[in-house]
Order: sequence, then structure tokens, then C-alpha cells
Amino acid sequence: MKKRLFLEIIRQIAHILIGLAIILLILLSDRELTIIILFILFCLSVLFSLSIIFFKRIAKFKPINFLLENLGRDYDRKIFPAKGLVFFFAGCLLTIKLFDNNIALAAITILAFGDSVSTLVGLFGKTRYNNGLMSRYKTLYGTLLGILVSFLVALLFVEPVYALIASLFGMISEAISIKLGESEADDNLIVPIIAGGAVYIAKIIGI
Repeated sequence: MKKRLFLEIIRQIAHILIGLAIILLILLSDRELTIIILFILFCLSVLFSLSIIFFKRIAKFKPINFLLENLGRDYDRKIFPAKGLVFFFAGCLLTIKLFDNNIALAAITILAFGDSVSTLVGLFGKTRYNNGLMSRYKTLYGTLLGILVSFLVALLFVEPVYALIASLFGMISEAISIKLGESEADDNLIVPIIAGGAVYIAKIIGI
């Protein structure tokens, strides 16, 4: 249990740091350049994943093996190595393409911070969802704290009402289990698009 907890903390720190790097990229560079860089990173992550699948020896290379063993989850390692990274870049790329910078920044901060907090709290929480709709890996307290943290970080980029809407929709979508065959859809893709989309629609209808 201690090892599992330690590895999950490491994963979530990496999750936050990658998110912060993308946020800084958006803030400090041209929008088109940001899209190009994110697209390149997405392609590289896909190539990395495919190379491990088709060339097994690469996974035995010590630095790569260390990353896979410590940052990848057991159920993804054999079927879809680096799955989280691939969908993280995909989610951020689609978010910045679909929405203006402030909405995209709010959505990506929710992915980086709210998702991580929700996951970490879920390791300790006992009130797990058990209704078929919500993910069995998530907890009520994790979702609630994730909403609070998401709201606070989203305030950096959007008005309070939109920060609340983004955090609610983003964290609820993170907790819902969307089945794709035997696995679940990756929330790194779903959370920022749902959070950003909710704010975009709210602005259109005049909230």
C-alpha cells in the first residue's frame, strides 16, 4: 500500500508539472506556436507508445523501464503504454484549438490540479461510488475537493460564475465512468474539453 501511494503521488506530481508547463507555454508564446508544439508532443507520445508496443526491447531500456514501471499504471502498461501522456497532450491540444485562451487555460488548470487532487484524495477516501455510472476508482470526497481546488485555480483565468461551471462539469466528468470496451475513457482527454465546453456554452446562452 505504501509503495502504491508513493507511486501515485509521483504520478500526480508529474501530472501537475506537465500541466503547469503547458499553461506557461500558452501564457508565454504565440497561440499558433503553442498549437504546433502541442501537436508535436502529441505525435511524439504516440510514437513512443507504439514503439514500446511493437519493439519490446525498448521497454527493457533502463530509463524507459523506470518511467513505465513508476509512472504508468499496471492495467495500461501492456495494452497502451504512456496512455495518460498521449491523452494529456491530446486533451490540451483539442482544448486550445476549440476555445479561446482564457477558457482553455481554465480548463487545463482544472485538468492539472483538480484531477490530481481528486485522484490523491480518492486513495484515502472510503465513500466510493458504486452505482455503475460513476468510476469505482473515484470517491465522493475526492470529487468534492477536486471541485473546490478546480474552482480556485480557474478563477485565475475566468470570472467566478464560469470558474464554478467549469469546475463542476470538469470534475463530474472526471468521476463518471465512460466505458470503451473493457477499459474506461481517459479523463485527461475528457476533463478539459467538458470543462471548456461548459464555459463556452454558458457564455453563448448569456450566463
